[in-house]
Amino acid sequence: MLDQLSNRLLVMDLTTRLIEGSGLSIPIFDGSYNNGKGRYLSEPEIIKNSLLAQIFEPSELPSLLLVKIDSKNPDANHLRQRTFTDGIKRKLAFSSGDNYYFADDALRKKIKRLFATEPDTACRYGSLLVSNCYKGSETFTNLRVKIVDFTDPQYADYKTGDCHGKISPRLAKQLGGERNCPLQFRFAWMKSWAESDNSQAPKTSFLAKGTFLPDAKLTDAEGYDIVMDRSSIKVVFHSPPTFESL
Repeated sequence: MLDQLSNRLLVMDLTTRLIEGSGLSIPIFDGSYNNGKGRYLSEPEIIKNSLLAQIFEPSELPSLLLVKIDSKNPDANHLRQRTFTDGIKRKLAFSSGDNYYFADDALRKKIKRLFATEPDTACRYGSLLVSNCYKGSETFTNLRVKIVDFTDPQYADYKTGDCHGKISPRLAKQLGGERNCPLQFRFAWMKSWAESDNSQAPKTSFLAKGTFLPDAKLTDAEGYDIVMDRSSIKVVFHSPPTFESL
Protein backbone atom coordinates (compact mmCIF):
# COMPACT_ATOMS: atom_id res chain seq x y z
CA MET A 1 0.00 0.00 0.00
CA LEU A 2 2.82 2.41 0.86
CA ASP A 3 4.61 1.58 -2.38
CA GLN A 4 1.45 2.25 -4.35
CA LEU A 5 1.00 5.58 -2.58
CA SER A 6 4.61 6.53 -3.30
CA ASN A 7 4.13 5.71 -6.96
CA ARG A 8 1.10 7.95 -7.15
CA LEU A 9 3.04 10.80 -5.59
CA LEU A 10 5.91 10.39 -8.03
CA VAL A 11 3.68 10.72 -11.03
CA MET A 12 1.43 13.45 -9.64
CA ASP A 13 1.30 16.46 -11.95
CA LEU A 14 2.84 19.44 -10.14
CA THR A 15 2.41 21.84 -13.03
CA THR A 16 0.64 25.17 -12.65
CA ARG A 17 -1.42 25.80 -15.75
CA LEU A 18 -3.91 28.24 -17.19
CA ILE A 19 -7.39 26.75 -17.42
CA GLU A 20 -10.49 27.76 -19.32
CA GLY A 21 -12.18 30.82 -17.88
CA SER A 22 -9.00 32.80 -17.11
CA GLY A 23 -8.17 30.72 -14.05
CA LEU A 24 -4.90 29.32 -12.71
CA SER A 25 -4.72 25.76 -11.40
CA ILE A 26 -1.94 25.59 -8.79
CA PRO A 27 -0.86 22.31 -7.10
CA ILE A 28 -0.93 22.27 -3.29
CA PHE A 29 1.63 20.72 -0.93
CA ASP A 30 0.71 20.30 2.77
CA GLY A 31 4.08 20.88 4.43
CA SER A 32 2.89 20.19 7.98
CA TYR A 33 1.66 16.65 7.32
CA ASN A 34 3.50 13.69 8.88
CA ASN A 35 6.00 15.72 10.93
CA GLY A 36 6.96 17.91 8.01
CA LYS A 37 7.43 15.21 5.41
CA GLY A 38 4.36 16.58 3.71
CA ARG A 39 1.90 15.35 1.14
CA TYR A 40 0.25 16.62 -2.02
CA LEU A 41 -3.44 17.41 -1.94
CA SER A 42 -5.58 15.83 -4.62
CA GLU A 43 -7.31 19.07 -5.56
CA PRO A 44 -5.39 22.14 -6.80
CA GLU A 45 -5.97 25.77 -5.85
CA ILE A 46 -8.10 27.52 -8.50
CA ILE A 47 -7.56 31.26 -8.77
CA LYS A 48 -9.81 33.24 -11.08
CA ASN A 49 -8.76 36.38 -12.97
CA SER A 50 -5.55 37.02 -11.06
CA LEU A 51 -2.90 39.64 -11.72
CA LEU A 52 -0.37 36.81 -11.66
CA ALA A 53 -1.97 35.31 -14.76
CA GLN A 54 -2.08 38.70 -16.46
CA ILE A 55 1.50 39.80 -15.72
CA PHE A 56 3.20 36.51 -16.57
CA GLU A 57 2.93 34.29 -19.62
CA PRO A 58 1.55 30.75 -19.01
CA SER A 59 4.95 29.38 -20.06
CA GLU A 60 6.58 31.17 -17.10
CA LEU A 61 4.31 29.71 -14.39
CA PRO A 62 4.50 25.86 -14.50
CA SER A 63 6.84 25.57 -11.48
CA LEU A 64 4.56 27.56 -9.13
CA LEU A 65 3.48 25.48 -6.11
CA LEU A 66 1.30 26.45 -3.15
CA VAL A 67 2.71 25.25 0.18
CA LYS A 68 0.52 25.23 3.29
CA ILE A 69 1.81 24.86 6.86
CA ASP A 70 0.14 24.72 10.26
CA SER A 71 -0.71 28.34 11.03
CA LYS A 72 -1.12 27.53 14.74
CA ASN A 73 2.36 26.07 14.95
CA PRO A 74 4.33 27.53 12.04
CA ASP A 75 7.73 26.03 11.34
CA ALA A 76 10.05 28.08 9.13
CA ASN A 77 11.89 24.91 8.12
CA HIS A 78 8.95 24.11 5.85
CA LEU A 79 9.69 27.31 3.92
CA ARG A 80 13.30 26.57 3.08
CA GLN A 81 14.44 25.44 -0.35
CA ARG A 82 13.38 21.89 -0.99
CA THR A 83 13.22 19.43 -3.86
CA PHE A 84 9.78 18.01 -4.58
CA THR A 85 8.84 14.72 -6.18
CA ASP A 86 9.10 16.17 -9.69
CA GLY A 87 12.78 16.86 -9.02
CA ILE A 88 12.44 20.66 -9.25
CA LYS A 89 14.13 22.76 -6.56
CA ARG A 90 11.87 25.53 -5.42
CA LYS A 91 12.19 28.47 -3.01
CA LEU A 92 9.63 30.75 -1.40
CA ALA A 93 8.66 33.45 -3.92
CA PHE A 94 5.85 35.28 -2.08
CA SER A 95 3.08 34.71 0.44
CA SER A 96 -0.60 35.54 0.85
CA GLY A 97 -1.86 35.07 4.39
CA ASP A 98 -1.13 31.47 5.39
CA ASN A 99 -0.44 30.46 1.80
CA TYR A 100 3.18 30.30 0.65
CA TYR A 101 3.97 30.20 -3.04
CA PHE A 102 7.14 28.40 -4.14
CA ALA A 103 8.75 28.62 -7.58
CA ASP A 104 11.88 27.51 -9.37
CA ASP A 105 14.81 29.90 -9.52
CA ALA A 106 13.85 31.50 -12.85
CA LEU A 107 10.27 32.36 -11.85
CA ARG A 108 11.21 33.29 -8.29
CA LYS A 109 13.70 35.88 -9.56
CA LYS A 110 11.09 37.40 -11.88
CA ILE A 111 8.59 37.68 -9.03
CA LYS A 112 11.24 39.00 -6.66
CA ARG A 113 11.95 41.87 -9.07
CA LEU A 114 8.32 42.97 -8.66
CA PHE A 115 8.92 43.51 -4.94
CA ALA A 116 12.49 44.82 -5.12
CA THR A 117 11.82 48.16 -3.46
CA GLU A 118 11.22 46.79 0.06
CA PRO A 119 12.39 43.47 1.57
CA ASP A 120 9.01 42.45 3.01
CA THR A 121 6.62 43.58 0.28
CA ALA A 122 6.37 40.05 -1.13
CA CYS A 123 4.82 39.07 2.21
CA ARG A 124 2.74 42.19 2.82
CA TYR A 125 1.33 42.52 -0.68
CA GLY A 126 1.82 39.10 -2.27
CA SER A 127 -1.94 38.67 -2.05
CA LEU A 128 -2.33 41.26 -4.82
CA LEU A 129 -0.96 38.72 -7.29
CA VAL A 130 -3.38 35.93 -6.37
CA SER A 131 -6.59 37.73 -5.38
CA ASN A 132 -9.64 36.03 -6.84
CA CYS A 133 -11.44 38.59 -8.99
CA TYR A 134 -14.86 37.12 -9.58
CA LYS A 135 -16.45 39.66 -11.90
CA GLY A 136 -13.70 39.83 -14.48
CA SER A 137 -10.26 40.94 -15.58
CA GLU A 138 -9.03 42.60 -18.71
CA THR A 139 -5.90 44.08 -20.21
CA PHE A 140 -6.52 47.52 -21.67
CA THR A 141 -4.59 49.65 -24.12
CA ASN A 142 -4.73 53.44 -24.29
CA LEU A 143 -6.36 53.66 -20.87
CA ARG A 144 -6.50 57.27 -19.63
CA VAL A 145 -5.61 57.35 -15.93
CA LYS A 146 -5.32 60.44 -13.75
CA ILE A 147 -3.35 59.89 -10.51
CA VAL A 148 -4.15 62.35 -7.70
CA ASP A 149 -3.51 62.74 -3.98
CA PHE A 150 -6.51 63.19 -1.68
CA THR A 151 -4.30 64.88 0.94
CA ASP A 152 -3.41 67.68 -1.50
CA PRO A 153 -6.05 70.46 -1.64
CA GLN A 154 -5.45 71.01 -5.37
CA TYR A 155 -7.07 67.61 -6.06
CA ALA A 156 -10.06 68.06 -3.75
CA ASP A 157 -12.51 68.37 -6.67
CA TYR A 158 -11.82 64.77 -7.69
CA LYS A 159 -13.38 63.55 -4.43
CA THR A 160 -10.98 60.65 -3.94
CA GLY A 161 -9.94 59.24 -0.57
CA ASP A 162 -7.71 56.66 1.05
CA CYS A 163 -7.48 53.91 -1.61
CA HIS A 164 -10.63 55.28 -3.27
CA GLY A 165 -10.98 56.69 -6.78
CA LYS A 166 -13.43 57.17 -9.65
CA ILE A 167 -14.11 55.17 -12.81
CA SER A 168 -15.97 55.82 -16.03
CA PRO A 169 -19.45 54.19 -15.84
CA ARG A 170 -18.78 52.75 -19.31
CA LEU A 171 -15.59 51.04 -18.13
CA ALA A 172 -17.22 49.88 -14.90
CA LYS A 173 -20.02 48.23 -16.90
CA GLN A 174 -17.46 46.53 -19.13
CA LEU A 175 -15.89 45.01 -16.02
CA GLY A 176 -19.16 43.78 -14.56
CA GLY A 177 -19.70 46.66 -12.15
CA GLU A 178 -23.12 48.03 -11.23
CA ARG A 179 -24.38 51.57 -11.70
CA ASN A 180 -23.63 53.91 -8.77
CA CYS A 181 -22.10 51.01 -6.83
CA PRO A 182 -18.44 51.00 -5.67
CA LEU A 183 -16.31 48.12 -6.90
CA GLN A 184 -13.07 46.72 -5.55
CA PHE A 185 -10.13 46.52 -7.92
CA ARG A 186 -6.59 45.26 -8.44
CA PHE A 187 -4.49 47.14 -10.95
CA ALA A 188 -1.04 46.55 -12.47
CA TRP A 189 1.09 48.69 -14.71
CA MET A 190 4.41 47.57 -16.17
CA LYS A 191 6.55 50.26 -17.72
CA SER A 192 7.70 47.73 -20.32
CA TRP A 193 4.13 47.80 -21.70
CA ALA A 194 4.41 51.47 -22.71
CA GLU A 195 4.86 52.35 -26.36
CA SER A 196 8.22 53.99 -26.99
CA ASP A 197 6.65 57.26 -28.21
CA ASN A 198 4.20 57.59 -25.29
CA SER A 199 5.60 60.36 -23.11
CA GLN A 200 2.52 60.34 -20.84
CA ALA A 201 2.89 56.72 -19.65
CA PRO A 202 4.09 56.21 -16.05
CA LYS A 203 7.85 55.70 -15.86
CA THR A 204 7.56 53.33 -12.90
CA SER A 205 5.80 49.95 -12.67
CA PHE A 206 3.33 49.45 -9.82
CA LEU A 207 0.56 47.36 -8.25
CA ALA A 208 -2.51 49.03 -6.78
CA LYS A 209 -5.72 48.12 -4.95
CA GLY A 210 -8.77 49.87 -3.58
CA THR A 211 -12.26 50.89 -4.64
CA PHE A 212 -13.69 52.85 -7.56
CA LEU A 213 -17.05 54.61 -7.78
CA PRO A 214 -18.56 55.19 -11.24
CA ASP A 215 -18.68 58.94 -11.90
CA ALA A 216 -19.05 60.28 -15.43
CA LYS A 217 -18.49 63.93 -14.46
CA LEU A 218 -15.08 63.24 -12.89
CA THR A 219 -13.93 60.79 -15.59
CA ASP A 220 -15.54 60.98 -19.04
CA ALA A 221 -16.24 64.72 -18.85
CA GLU A 222 -12.61 65.34 -17.85
CA GLY A 223 -11.18 63.03 -20.52
CA TYR A 224 -10.23 60.17 -18.17
CA ASP A 225 -11.22 56.53 -17.81
CA ILE A 226 -10.00 56.31 -14.21
CA VAL A 227 -9.07 58.76 -11.47
CA MET A 228 -6.82 56.83 -9.09
CA ASP A 229 -5.62 58.10 -5.73
CA ARG A 230 -1.92 57.55 -5.15
CA SER A 231 -2.77 55.90 -1.79
CA SER A 232 -4.02 52.89 -3.82
CA ILE A 233 -0.48 52.20 -5.08
CA LYS A 234 0.94 49.58 -2.70
CA VAL A 235 3.97 48.26 -4.56
CA VAL A 236 6.34 50.19 -6.82
CA PHE A 237 8.86 48.15 -8.75
CA HIS A 238 11.37 48.44 -11.55
CA SER A 239 11.23 46.42 -14.68
CA PRO A 240 -1.77 47.66 -21.98
CA PRO A 241 -2.46 48.18 -18.06
CA THR A 242 -4.14 45.28 -16.32
CA PHE A 243 -7.26 45.97 -14.29
CA GLU A 244 -9.53 43.69 -12.31
CA SER A 245 -12.81 44.10 -10.47
CA LEU A 246 -13.88 41.93 -7.54
